[in-house]
Amino acid sequence: MKGLILIALSAIAAFAFQGVYTEIPKTWDIGAIEESHLPPPDPSVEVQYAPEEYYNSLPEHVIYKTYLRYAEGYQPEGYLDSLHSLEPEIVFDVNKIKTQQDWIEAGKEVFFWPVSGTAKVDPQYRGIENTYLVESGDPITAEGVYPFSRYLIQEKGKVLRGTLSCATCHTRVMSDGSTVIGAQGNTAFDPGFAVGIVEKFKVPKENLDPGMYSLISTPWAPEVKQRVTSRTRDEFVADLMASPNGVMVRQGVGFLPVSVPSLIGIKDIKYLDKTGLMIHEGPEDLMRYAALNQGMDMLTSYNGFIPLGTDEFTQLPTPNEWNHPFGYAGKRYSDEQLYALAQYIYSLTPPENPNIAAPELLAKGERIFIEQGCVTCHTPPIYTNNMLTPVDGFTPPESHFEKYDIFDISVETDTDLSLKARRGTGYYKIPSLRGVWYRQNFFHNGELATLEDIFDPARLKDDYVPTGYKLSTVTSKSVPGHDFGMELNDGDKSALISFLKSL
Repeated sequence: MKGLILIALSAIAAFAFQGVYTEIPKTWDIGAIEESHLPPPDPSVEVQYAPEEYYNSLPEHVIYKTYLRYAEGYQPEGYLDSLHSLEPEIVFDVNKIKTQQDWIEAGKEVFFWPVSGTAKVDPQYRGIENTYLVESGDPITAEGVYPFSRYLIQEKGKVLRGTLSCATCHTRVMSDGSTVIGAQGNTAFDPGFAVGIVEKFKVPKENLDPGMYSLISTPWAPEVKQRVTSRTRDEFVADLMASPNGVMVRQGVGFLPVSVPSLIGIKDIKYLDKTGLMIHEGPEDLMRYAALNQGMDMLTSYNGFIPLGTDEFTQLPTPNEWNHPFGYAGKRYSDEQLYALAQYIYSLTPPENPNIAAPELLAKGERIFIEQGCVTCHTPPIYTNNMLTPVDGFTPPESHFEKYDIFDISVETDTDLSLKARRGTGYYKIPSLRGVWYRQNFFHNGELATLEDIFDPARLKDDYVPTGYKLSTVTSKSVPGHDFGMELNDGDKSALISFLKSL
């Protein structure tokens, strides 16, 4: 059956590349969404997705051309003046897509499309308007480009700061000022979000507003609700300001933020999200995942709790009249836009690896990688076995062993994301180690800044100070789990890490 499905998907792609757009996979197919999603860890929770007619009633995005933003001192003379003289230009036109490369190029426009256009930009202004992002450590490219958002023109003479595109979270500026599209992003997202809570959304000091509650609360984990409602705005803002680049609060993750994943090579990865929330077997799954993550997951019912619901979170809001807690209006991508996006993401490639080590050192590291049993979970050539590992406190039902790929051993890492978040499943997926050299902030919440920190036995002690993320109220804490390789001597650790950085 699986072979037949793959053949069918290939046929769909072949038709699409010839311009027969009616064969594009349908995004909002409730049956397919239910089939591909893992259930919550609490079996009593019933999940219901927004009806198809509701989804189809949402206005579609119109993808206009976007323009680069520059840091202060780098913006070409007269640049903003020239933007204010331009006519808006629609750049996604399905009738012009004829080849596979056309799909990829169209998907790139979708990838960089900002779902939110914020305040108008004064044509006399020179520099990045959101200066708090620069001050908080947001990197810029060697050319002075701020790559995490772009200027947007939907009306002549009106230039907007476009924000919250796929590129916002999945663009990385390297130490040499080059960019890697699709990698774990390194924008200072949470500090920017913190400023937005105070200055844009005007949340009262005494409490968090319902938007923040809906963003992170979990109906089957009352302790998360208590954590949320017991904190003042300023306490929550302090936690956001503590997030390092590459770690961010995301809807449905519970109380703690998560490290941003890399999208490069995702075509080979069977499960999406750190918790393996969704099975990924083709572009249609990635399309549905994208639709959910642009707001439809906030309209999903969990035992009657709808994160963006009205009437105390029990009713779907009127179509066209809801806003995501991050501030953008509810819209949807067309099936063609999402299909193009999937093709672009599948086309992403890693940057050239600058880590050069002696062949004998790499050979030694690979031998240690095998001897330590790392290959069992992180199996070449993609360096994951594409399986799910249950967390402590969760026993997989027998039916799961028939439906999912389960490696029934826990690595004993923190369980909050898997058990106390709306994205929770009771599992974590076994991640690929490809490209770890251009990542940072490891483990689910980004508590360990480097690969070296993973193999440091000191992190298991209560007086350890996490090198990555930690709550603003925490001075020290242990970072448990995944204790493989910690007993190696320094030479063997160095060889192993050199091998890992070569992947």
